[in-house]
Amino acid sequence: MAVYIRLNDAVRARLRGDAGAGCTSSGSDHDASACLSGLVQAFLETDAGGGEEGAGPAPKGAGEYDSDDANGLERAGAAEESVRALLDPPPAEDMFRIRLVAAVAAAMEAEAALRAHGAALRRAVMRRLRAAGYDAGVCKSRWEASGGITAGTYEYVDVVTPAARGARSRYIVDADFRAGLEVARATAEYAAIVAAVPAAPVVAREESIGRAVRVAADAARRSFRAHGLHVPPWRKTRYMLAKWLGPYKRSTITSPVADGAMPMPGAAGLDIKCRAVGFFTPPATVPAARIK
Repeated sequence: MAVYIRLNDAVRARLRGDAGAGCTSSGSDHDASACLSGLVQAFLETDAGGGEEGAGPAPKGAGEYDSDDANGLERAGAAEESVRALLDPPPAEDMFRIRLVAAVAAAMEAEAALRAHGAALRRAVMRRLRAAGYDAGVCKSRWEASGGITAGTYEYVDVVTPAARGARSRYIVDADFRAGLEVARATAEYAAIVAAVPAAPVVAREESIGRAVRVAADAARRSFRAHGLHVPPWRKTRYMLAKWLGPYKRSTITSPVADGAMPMPGAAGLDIKCRAVGFFTPPATVPAARIK
């Protein structure tokens, strides 16, 4: 399928290397590649994104506020406090969550060697939580492209409370939650909201995740528009909500082999057997008396 991209005059000037266009090259392949890479990134963050629900970029004063003025600072403070209260509420409000946070922290510490391997870490944490008595699972959400958002997938851990507690609650456990909200060139308002997200793995009720994501997505839209940029598809509210609250498949398989993951040497419950290769047992010597 052919994809056609319409470039404006400024981008054409940068591609030609016109003086003052913001992208000059010495003629080397490296400089040309860096220039092209910068143009592609700028295109993705601006023209390719489109606004929320099809809206274009809005200049300051067109329904947006500057985060440095009084109203902006007041709203930024309220959004920051809202996100902090949703994702890290006082212990007295949810004792089950406090115990779960401690169990997640212990599991993360025990599996510290897997921090660079996201999928393996999530499965290892899930196994440890199940061993501790929690109904934990690895969830993989998937959504199709529609209404200005791109298709995608996302993976996280969830924990469902026992039925004995009454209405069953679902908790999202995600070590990459803060990283999933970060954007380049954030305004002071949005930077404060991201900083309010716990640096440790986020452990929060499903409904709290949804409300916090909406607050963050609204602030992200204002951050992009403060710079005169369109909102990229992957920062729109519906895209962000689909990651944690969209349709998903849940797996509770505790065996790495059965789950299709490569077993890690030294993992608990795994017997690692080695077999020598390249050496063969010499043939049995035939007794001389039997040779005719």
